Amino acid sequence: MKLLKIISVVFIIYFVRRFIQLYRAMKKIQEAQANMPRQPQSTPKGSTINADFKVVD
Repeated sequence: MKLLKIISVVFIIYFVRRFIQLYRAMKKIQEAQANMPRQPQSTPKGSTINADFKVVD
């Protein structure tokens, strides 16, 4: 029982650290996207885009 508690504490510490790393990475990506200048849309309003779709079974 004691071994199970030790293993569970180790796993909890591991997953908390991984979650913190993921949070920091996502925060960096969000800041990078916020600092990028906005690009205007390439298609003007009212125009249509012709596209062909292929269905694969």
